[in-house]
Amino acid sequence: KNIAELEKTKENIEKIANNFDNVKQKISNALLLEFKDDLEKWNAEIDGTIFRFKSPDILFSRGKSSLKKEFKNILLNFFPRYINILKEFSLDIEEIRIEGHTSSKWNKDSSIEESYINNAQLSQTRALEVLKYSISKTNIENNFEWLLKVTRANGLSFSKIILNKDGTENFESSRRVEFRVMTNIENQLDKITYILNKKDN
Repeated sequence: KNIAELEKTKENIEKIANNFDNVKQKISNALLLEFKDDLEKWNAEIDGTIFRFKSPDILFSRGKSSLKKEFKNILLNFFPRYINILKEFSLDIEEIRIEGHTSSKWNKDSSIEESYINNAQLSQTRALEVLKYSISKTNIENNFEWLLKVTRANGLSFSKIILNKDGTENFESSRRVEFRVMTNIENQLDKITYILNKKDN
């Protein structure tokens, strides 16, 4: 009986994983189709369901959280189109995360702990500023109620730095803003994987 249940659980995981790949690919393809002509001029990229703004000089001044004028103009163009695309997948979307990322630098006298805490505060404030501007200044009235339910702002300090090919930190690339889509299929997969691991133990 236990072996049969285990096999059934594994089948469910495979089915959900395939659904996840399908939804993720569809979202990625829709974003690429919409923004393919904008990526180069915005110095942005689409990585699966992540939309990444890579140029720190466009986003914020060093150590500051106020949005630069150029980034505000980009958001005015980007955000309503982005949300219109994602609304088509609203039944599959659990969260839209606006993530602030920093490099590991703070100042030469800071310990690693101080740098992490200071960058955590900075990245959180930056993510909130992007969220606030995107929600309040762009034309998203038709999707406002849905956005209130799914949109979050997360500051991740330097927990997810970008590395060079030689394994060293790319300080410029690490300073970025990402719009990340989390699907409800991922939650289903996490729950089933948790149950499966529990049975294995």
